[in-house]
Amino acid sequence: MMRSKPVNHSVRNYRRGGGISLYSLIILSVVVWVCPQQLISQDLEVPYVATPDEVVNKMLDIANTGSGDYLIDLGSGDGRIVIEAARRGAVGHGVELDSRLVERSFKNAEQAGVSDRVLFVEEDIFETDFSMATVITLYMSNAINLRLRPLFFEKLRPGTRIVSHIFHMDDWKPDGQASVDRHNIYYWVIPADAGGEWEWETDGLTYRLSLDQEFQVIQQADIEVSESGNKPEISQPEINGDRITFVLKNERENLKQVYNGRVEGDSLIGTAQIHKDGTYQLVSWQAFRLR
Repeated sequence: MMRSKPVNHSVRNYRRGGGISLYSLIILSVVVWVCPQQLISQDLEVPYVATPDEVVNKMLDIANTGSGDYLIDLGSGDGRIVIEAARRGAVGHGVELDSRLVERSFKNAEQAGVSDRVLFVEEDIFETDFSMATVITLYMSNAINLRLRPLFFEKLRPGTRIVSHIFHMDDWKPDGQASVDRHNIYYWVIPADAGGEWEWETDGLTYRLSLDQEFQVIQQADIEVSESGNKPEISQPEINGDRITFVLKNERENLKQVYNGRVEGDSLIGTAQIHKDGTYQLVSWQAFRLR
């Protein structure tokens, strides 16, 4: 089954604005500043430093942000990511703790001519309802990302894109990544939960598919068919957002079936391309989760 492991990182204070570059650590009343890649304390404050414009553009590019998207920037600072998303046709929503940065963001949006497509709120990111987002952007820390990770799986719809500047999600490997001037950018797509056993009928035969899923990766897949001697081989099982695809082959019967569907709760709904003895047929397909 797909799982996002709970992580209990206590992060007391954070401050965002499309960027960070320093952490403060108080040891024996001495403040020590270090570079942003080093996570040296669970109790930390992240001061605001703006994300470079070229990084902003690459973050939005990798998520293919545009018209029809609702982007939420967690720690939006001066609003530059939200504003650039609005320029691309998206609706933008910035969440920021610093009231002065929220005020500046509204002014920047007005100057950019996108005030009607953006919203900025003074709010704790862990209290934010981001369930409506199609794109999430953030530039926090490894610890905060891990604290957010289970909330992303709980609240976001399959297919939602997440882009993080510099910081990763531990064992949740990215679906893509890029680099701009040594600034690493990581990209994930929230996967549907397709783990378990599924059953359906095709051409009078009953199929039972077992899937073991971790995050967006199918770790193991097995297929059984109601009639002995008809067990096909399964290959290319993939999850991409709420989409699932896999191929069944039976060399002895010269049969190939290509399944393409959507995960809708405990149902898989889509089509199957059936290739047999040089003929081709496209049929509707629906499977039901047994457990």
